[in-house]
Amino acid sequence: MNFFIISTLALISYLTLDIIFDDYLWMRNNDFTIILQNNTFPGEKLLFQFFSYVIQLPILIGGLQFMLSKKKVESILYIFLCIFGFTSNGLLKNAYHQPRPYWVEDEIIGIGCNMEFGKPSGHAQTSVIIYFSYLFIFYPSTFRLNKFKVTDNEDRNNDEESQFSNGLVALLNVFAFLCIIMTGLSRVFLGVHSIGQVTLGWIYGVYIVLNYQIYCHEFLLHYIKNQLQIKNDDDVKFQRMSIFISAIFIFIIIIDVTLLELNRKMFNQNEEEINNWLLKITQCQNKEIGKYTKDHTNVLYNACFLHGTLFSFIFSFILGCFFSQGSFNSLEYQNQMEYQTVNFKICRLMFFLPMLLPLPLLLIQTYNVYITAFLIFIPVIFIESWYMTIMYPILLKKYKYQIKGEFLESKIGYYEQLSQS
Repeated sequence: MNFFIISTLALISYLTLDIIFDDYLWMRNNDFTIILQNNTFPGEKLLFQFFSYVIQLPILIGGLQFMLSKKKVESILYIFLCIFGFTSNGLLKNAYHQPRPYWVEDEIIGIGCNMEFGKPSGHAQTSVIIYFSYLFIFYPSTFRLNKFKVTDNEDRNNDEESQFSNGLVALLNVFAFLCIIMTGLSRVFLGVHSIGQVTLGWIYGVYIVLNYQIYCHEFLLHYIKNQLQIKNDDDVKFQRMSIFISAIFIFIIIIDVTLLELNRKMFNQNEEEINNWLLKITQCQNKEIGKYTKDHTNVLYNACFLHGTLFSFIFSFILGCFFSQGSFNSLEYQNQMEYQTVNFKICRLMFFLPMLLPLPLLLIQTYNVYITAFLIFIPVIFIESWYMTIMYPILLKKYKYQIKGEFLESKIGYYEQLSQS
């Protein structure tokens, strides 16, 4: 717990400095951003836009690894950690409710258009989580500050196949570091964040990723693997974890709603100021969409509120694992997949296509953020999660594409067991 205490004290110290020097950093940011935007070289805009958008790529790769590789538990934890980063950033933005530079500074051009509050930078915060956690979760030899030691044979085998030379480890960490720096600089260049917002995002990201790695990752990895390997019919898998995650989900929703209502009724009562922000947002979009109002779900505290509800994916996925009561053996799964044909593997991937069906619902526009969140956004997330954890294994088994060791493989349904007992 020493590192947790030290890192928490360091975080509090920085937050104090951030409050003291907030105005100073904002003014210095204006000068720096204007210089960047007025002195560009050919391709600079495309370079910064690339680093601003490529941040999504590791998450997609994590999803592909869940579908294609044996590291399914690692993929789940990686996606969970990324989603926690998005969720916490949405809550923090509604807590700080600070505008973006291009909303309030006429000299700064909004090259990139973001419509929710700006502090702390979500790209900066999640870039630390996305890049560094990808390395230590999928390739543990790149980061060795583990509180818990690997002890079981399966993890030793995984560990041995992921060993890198010291030079390659250093190269991968330097590459991740450069991606994080370039992501932060891109947000300043695009006019959507100040230096202070980016730095604060980095600080929160470092705090989250280091404490997760040291205190949580190995514990969660072993816990989930052990739950998936329980063979005693009397033991209910994921029972405690589902209760714990449910409590966290309710707690986050309460905080999210509280911050939303505080922003609506107390923090932003200056209608002229808000209308000016919304005008800048509308102008930056550069298309015929009409002027946004503060009630639109895409802007300000409403957009931050929706980001805060992303934790529902973690909640619904764990509940899906609880309801399915399936098992998973990564070594057996890998051995079975090695003998399968390419056509067989492609057909298995085709069973993920139904997950595309609910996505058009997210395009529905509404000016009531509660309707958007609780009748559209969260239900779509639940459908996607429960398809992966409940329907997908059932369909594989029904159409004879299930293999031994399958993720959430179940010979008999949990509720069938209850009905027979």
